[in-house]
Amino acid sequence: MKNIVSYLEKNPNSNDLGLLALRILPAYYFIVDHGWSKITNPSKWENLGDAFTKYFGGLLDFANPLFGFIAAFSESICAILILVGLFSRPASFLALFTMLIAALKHITTTGSPEKAWLYFSIFLAIFLLGPGKYSLDKIFFSKESS
Repeated sequence: MKNIVSYLEKNPNSNDLGLLALRILPAYYFIVDHGWSKITNPSKWENLGDAFTKYFGGLLDFANPLFGFIAAFSESICAILILVGLFSRPASFLALFTMLIAALKHITTTGSPEKAWLYFSIFLAIFLLGPGKYSLDKIFFSKESS
C-alpha cells in the first residue's frame, strides 16, 4: 500500500486521472440511468418541471415543461459534455443545480435524497476543480502554449 501511495504522490498526472474517473463514471451512469429516458420523452417534462416550480406557490406552473426540459437537458446533454470534458464547468453547474432540486423534492416528498446528494457532490467537485487535463476543454480552451 505504501508503494501505491508513494507512486501517486510522485506522479504529476494522478490528480488529472482522478478527475477523469470522477467525470467519466458518474456522467455515464447519469446519462444511462437518469437523463436519456427523460430527454427522449417530452411527456415527462411537465412533471419534472413541477419539482422546481412548486416552491413558487403556483406562479411558475405555466413554465413546468420548460423547467422539465432544462432538467432533462442537464441530466443527458450536460452529462455527455461532462463525460468528454467539454464546457465542463457550465455543464456541471446545471447538473448540480438539478440535483439540488431533486434532493429537495425527495426530502419534501417521499424517497431518499441520497443519490441526488451524491451526484450533487460529484458535480460540485467538477465545477470547483475543473475537468483536468484529460478533457476537450484542455485541448480547445487551454491558455498554455504548446
